[in-house]
This record gives sequence, structure tokens and C-alpha cells, in this order.
Amino acid sequence: MSKTVTSQDRTTYFSHDISGRLSQAKKLAGAKAKYTKAIYTWTEDGTSVIMKVLSLKASRDEVIGEAKALSKLNDLRGTGRVNMRSIIHNKMFPAIIMSKKTGESYFSSQAYKQTHKKARGALLQSVKEKVCEEVARVASTTGILHYDNQPDNILITFSKDSSNVVSVQLIDYGPPYTYAVNTSVSKESIRLEAMAIMI
Repeated sequence: MSKTVTSQDRTTYFSHDISGRLSQAKKLAGAKAKYTKAIYTWTEDGTSVIMKVLSLKASRDEVIGEAKALSKLNDLRGTGRVNMRSIIHNKMFPAIIMSKKTGESYFSSQAYKQTHKKARGALLQSVKEKVCEEVARVASTTGILHYDNQPDNILITFSKDSSNVVSVQLIDYGPPYTYAVNTSVSKESIRLEAMAIMI
């Protein structure tokens, strides 16, 4: 997505200080990753939102690319910079505010924990099929290809008895595995490619 960034994008995204938004936010534990410094959540206009504070390891265009992807998905609620204080100094970090998705990750779900080890293979295969269908649907309708389909980037809704996957939602459209693709590409070919990578 970083290759789609224009000079106008560089002046539009992350242009102002939104540190004040953190006053109403709750920091989520264990949310650090290579490109993520912290994640916060709060309710805004009756809707749950997430603020993802990005580390300085990601380039400016990579960060803007993530915001552009979320905008195309209608999930972007805002961007800006936040002041993260430390004992030594203060620094401004890019931050993205987005809609909060529902569901749970595979390995922390009750479905996974309650399923006998011998039956987990079938459950995981069901998850993979739903993920690949969702990857293909999103890519063919929005032109955004989510390629980082590891368990932590997928939120799953299971049936009440935990035996079936009702739906999946893709999260984390950050670098380096999010791409802009032509929506004319066959949905089935995207699904098959996604399945080949996940197997």
C-alpha cells in the first residue's frame, strides 16, 4: 500500500496532534508488535473504536498506506500524532483510529479450548476456508488484499455450541503484507491463492 501514497496523502494524514483523545481511552495489554507501540480503546458516539499507535520502525508511507487501506474499507475514524511520554523524553508517534471489530482469536477462543485435540484439525480447516473467502471478498470489492493471515490478525465468531465458524473479520492492514490489487482479478483465484499460502 505504501506505493499508492501521493504527496497529497502526506499532507492529509497524520497532520495534527490527537494526544487528547487518550484521556478517555483504555490501554489494551499485550498489544505490542513490530510496528505497533500500543493499542487503546474507548466508546465514541455509541461505537467502540480502537486507536493503534504505530512504532517508528514503519516508514511514513507505510503508515499512510495502512490508513488508506482502512479508509477504503470504511473503517477509518481518524489519524494523527500522539505524544507518548517516557522517563527520558517525549516523542510523537503516528496513530490511527478505527472501528473496533468483533470476535475472538482462534487460539484464545472457547471453541479451540473446548474442542478435542483430534477434532481441532477440522475446526482449523473451517476457519481457514472462511478466512480465504473473506480475503477474496474484500480484495474483489475494495481492491485491498490482506495477506498477513496469521491467527492474531483474524477475529472469529463461532456458533453458540462452538462447533461452527459463523464469520471471520480481518484485522491489521499494516505493513508489510497489505496490497492494492485490481478488483477485476477473479475472486476465486484470490481465494485459492490465499488458501495455498495458509496450508
